[in-house]
Amino acid sequence: MKDTLLPAVMTIAALGISSTLPAQTAEDILARHVQARGGYERIKAIQSVKITRTVVTQFAELEVVILKKRPQSYRVEQSAPGQPPVYRAVTPAAVWDLAGGKLTNRTPPAAAEARDLDGDFDGPLVDWKEKGHTVEFTGREALPGGEAFTIQLTTKNGVARTFYIDATTYLVRRITGVTNLPGDRKANLETDILAHKEAGGVKFPADIQEDRTGAGPVQTVVSYTKAIEVNVPIDDGLFAPPASAAPIPGRFDAAGLSSPGAARADRRESAVRTRSRSRTLPDPSRIDRAHRGRTLPD
Repeated sequence: MKDTLLPAVMTIAALGISSTLPAQTAEDILARHVQARGGYERIKAIQSVKITRTVVTQFAELEVVILKKRPQSYRVEQSAPGQPPVYRAVTPAAVWDLAGGKLTNRTPPAAAEARDLDGDFDGPLVDWKEKGHTVEFTGREALPGGEAFTIQLTTKNGVARTFYIDATTYLVRRITGVTNLPGDRKANLETDILAHKEAGGVKFPADIQEDRTGAGPVQTVVSYTKAIEVNVPIDDGLFAPPASAAPIPGRFDAAGLSSPGAARADRRESAVRTRSRSRTLPDPSRIDRAHRGRTLPD
């Protein structure tokens, strides 16, 4: 028996093949990814999340609060100096934005994308098969800082994203795809996750750089996470459209479906151009794109 095994062992050594082979299938890679985040049981033990961030754009520095609650509730509130807050929420029943006292429901493609991605409490890579998504391991790619596995995800509603999963840590480092924007526009999206923070024994994306191209000038947004709180009380009413808000007529209903017989309303997205008065803003265009990162605050 020893004589039989020896040539095989010598062959493996001669080829430089490790006895602990890296994961080579999408299923294996994603299983290790879930474990790297903290494990399935810890992920499922979290029932709600509150994330507080500072988001820097070319125009302003925003304070952003994200609320997430099982099973599929998601809400973002962002505020800029001298401007009223802007809200966005995703639930199985509605996908809406509230800005300037006007309530806008997302187009069907944008609503489907929001539900499959933002509205997914655990993220689309957890329980992907049970959710009706498909995944494909498409190879490896060298990124600054190390090699990454590339996983092509297609959600049940046809939303496509490529996830770059670090070959050492098995945490997501980059996400690319095409996103739906207001006004039936699309943009190419590249999101780099520069750091993770742990809360409740689970790792969450913390410092993030996002580039959007193909829909006008390049837009770069950098997000710094100040706090992540898990299992905090969150009122379900926060995810419902405010009754006092005036809906924009003739657009879409709360589920993101075309309103029969309604005239199409013109919409113009107002860009926040108020600069922070508290300090000089970092210039996102000067971020070292080759390194895909920058010096992050403590």
